[in-house]
Amino acid sequence: MDQVKVLARDGLAAARRSVAALGPRELDQARLPDAITDVAARWSTTSDVPVRVETVGESRPVLAEIDIALFRVAQEALANVAKHAKASEVAVTLSYLDDVVMLDVRDNGAGFVVDDVERGGIAADGTGYGLRGIRQRIERVGGRLEIESAPGEGTVINASVPALTVEAGS
Repeated sequence: MDQVKVLARDGLAAARRSVAALGPRELDQARLPDAITDVAARWSTTSDVPVRVETVGESRPVLAEIDIALFRVAQEALANVAKHAKASEVAVTLSYLDDVVMLDVRDNGAGFVVDDVERGGIAADGTGYGLRGIRQRIERVGGRLEIESAPGEGTVINASVPALTVEAGS
């Protein structure tokens, strides 16, 4: 019976790794700028909050892990806006620079005290899990996350990752 438990635990761990390795289907069908534009448009429709999406610089293929991380950050940041911000508008900017790809999600919503979340990862009201997940996802691909916010002043999430191209990572 102990061996069955070990095998079951190992199988579950392997299944979780496989699911985590799967990329979002949106990236199977489109490049990152288009996938973010599509997810933002769907989000805007369901949340009834206008969102402006802009791509700066020439998009280029980067490692799949980077595309996935940035796409998931966009999704989670928009989900956080819908859950917490009470924003009336959102802007998403994807910037391709020489050595970095940056994603900014900016809202004009309620804002929060960043130190409350940064200190323990969870704010006093129990929120902050999404931001902690965003940070972990970006750090896994060698990136940095910066959060600017203050009560009543909205929030800016800035994720920057190395622009490791497909050729460079091969």
